Parts: sequence; structure tokens; C-alpha cells
Amino acid sequence: MFDIRSLFVVMVATNLVLAFSLWIGTSRRLAGGLAPWTLSLLAQAVAFALFAFRGEIPDWASVVVANGLLGASFSLIAAAILAFRGASLPAFAHVAAGLVSAFAAGAVVHDLGARLIVANALFAAAQLALLALAWKPVEGVSRGAHGLFVASFALGAVSLAARSAGTLLAPGSIQGFLAPSAIQTFSLMAAYTVVLLSSVSFLLMQKERADFVSGQLAATDPLTGALNRRTFVDLARKQLARARRVDGPLSLVLLDVDHFKNVNDTHGHLAGDEVLRRFAEVVRDQLRTEDVFVRYGGEEFCLLLPDVPGPGAVALAGRIRKAVAKTSFAIEGKGISLTVSAGVAARIDEGPDGLDALIARADEALYIAKSRGRNRVAAVSLGRSRAA
Repeated sequence: MFDIRSLFVVMVATNLVLAFSLWIGTSRRLAGGLAPWTLSLLAQAVAFALFAFRGEIPDWASVVVANGLLGASFSLIAAAILAFRGASLPAFAHVAAGLVSAFAAGAVVHDLGARLIVANALFAAAQLALLALAWKPVEGVSRGAHGLFVASFALGAVSLAARSAGTLLAPGSIQGFLAPSAIQTFSLMAAYTVVLLSSVSFLLMQKERADFVSGQLAATDPLTGALNRRTFVDLARKQLARARRVDGPLSLVLLDVDHFKNVNDTHGHLAGDEVLRRFAEVVRDQLRTEDVFVRYGGEEFCLLLPDVPGPGAVALAGRIRKAVAKTSFAIEGKGISLTVSAGVAARIDEGPDGLDALIARADEALYIAKSRGRNRVAAVSLGRSRAA
């Protein structure tokens, strides 16, 4: 049987090493929930140290304060999970969690059995609450890392509930808090595993999400949030290959903001940037999730529309043209009007299978739209042209 006091010392050392590693490993920039997570590890380390000195220090410290710190640590973990998801937890929640845990333990400070039942039941409920917070998947995080994270709280809830139930069903099984017993050893080893598993999986989730965000930033235009041209080429070739494989439709639309140079010359480039950001929002509102929206260059944008034939692409371009014409683009508190011209090409209707040929057809159609007075949609089909 393991020495219980020694197990607590090991848990103190583990929490301190994890907290220090997080601090150093992130260059002391504890963002995305790592700051409250590190504080939770430190709070647990102090609580475990107080538990280890049970009998050597007053009960108010080894029972009341220690359990209060554990309660606060669960609240800090909740704050870390919420921060990772872009939300927050009020500071008073940590104080409230600590006080509830401290008062619950203090109310039965002189009854070890009752204290173990109450404290472990309370903390099992806290682990279930953390499991609920962690349950929803996070974009950019793998199922494996997320699954380990959720499993850590499930293990914590089960082990704490088992300890509470075991004490309730066999009140004589624990002779003292630090007395060696199977249930004490099991519960502490489970707690040790939970700390390691949750911390490692949370750090792994942080890394995966950071890699995902970096990939997104590398693939998108920072001004408008649209994909950049390099990313478009890769996606377009894959979509064309798929369309050829299943013999399905695919369309491409080139959009060009009419007379955009006048906006820059009259109002400045910062105002022009704001207009482009707003223009991108207007266009994005008209698209499906699967549509690919690209900033092709300057004020020119591109849409790749999987499973959309030519007539459908012309209709979408027409809706975008009307939406842009109806939108007031604010510059220095004043609204200005913009129009957009569009050229449409489609794999099925227009013929070409190669990406360069498809873009060339759309560019030809865009030229027709602009030459016919702008603020219109044109499509070229095998030597024939039509405008809308």
C-alpha cells in the first residue's frame, strides 16, 4: 500500500512542474486560457501540500483552506475552458467556488467520513460541470486531443463519486485521512492521472488550434478574410478534378468593383480598405458554406461554385450585383454607392476543363460586362455571349 503523505508530495511536485513548464514553454505568454489553467495547478499544489501536513497544522488550514483552494481550482479550469472558446468567467465565480467548498468542508470538519462524502460529492459535481463545458468540439482541434480532454473529466467525476459512495457504504474503511487504504490510494492515483491527462490534452489542444489558426492566416487575405490567390489555385484544381470525376457542374465568377481607383484617389487608401472589407461582407452574405470566396487581386475577387451550373452562377452574380448596388458604404460618416461587374464561366455550360481556360473565359466575360457600361453580369459560352 502506498504512503498517502508521499502521494500528496508527488502530486504537489507534479502540479508545480506542470505550471512552471506551461509558463516557460509559452515564453511567459499564457494566452487562450493557459493563465487560469496555470493558476488552477498552483492552487491544487498548495491544497495538496496542506493535505500532506494534516495533523501537523491546524484543521482550518488542512481542511477548510485546502478544500477551498480545490474548489477555486475547478472554477479556474472552467475559466480556462471558456477562455479557450473565446468566452469568460467573472472573477467572483472563483471566490464563490472557493467559499462554497471551504464552508462545506468546515461544516463537517470534525467528522472525517462526512467530510469525505460531502467534499468528494461536491467535487464530482464540479468535474461533471467541467465535462459539460468541454464537451462541444472546437474548430481546429482533433477528435483525439478533444476526446482525451473530455475523458479526463469523466475519470475525475467517476473516481470522486466512487470515493464518496465508498465512504458512505463502508464508513469504517478509512481509519484516518492519511491512513493507507485501497480507496484512498485509488482516489489519489486517479486524481494524479486526471491532472496529468487534462493538462497534457489541454496543451495539445492549444497547439492544434494555434496550428489551425496559423494555417487559416496563411490561406486568407488579412484585409477581407477571403482566401488568397495561392490557396484558391490549390482548391480550384481539386474541385475541377472532382467535377470531372463525377461529371458534375462547377462555375467560376470574377467580380470587379467598378471605378474603385476613384475611391482611393478621392478618400485615401485607408477608406478604400474599409470599403473592400465591407464589400467582402456583402458578397459573403450571398454565398453558401461550400462556395469558395477569393481576393484575386486589388479590387478583383473570384468565386468558385461547386455543383453550380452556369445559369445558377449568373443568378448568384446578379444577386451580388444588386446587393452591392443597394448597400451604402460609409466613409468618414458619409455613405457612398458602389457597383460591381461580374464575369461568369462554367465547366459544363462553357466547356473548358482546365483552370487557366476557365479563368480566361470568366475574364473575357468580365471584360464584356465592363465594356457594356459596368454594373452588370456577363457570361461567355463557346463563342456566344449573354449579359444580365
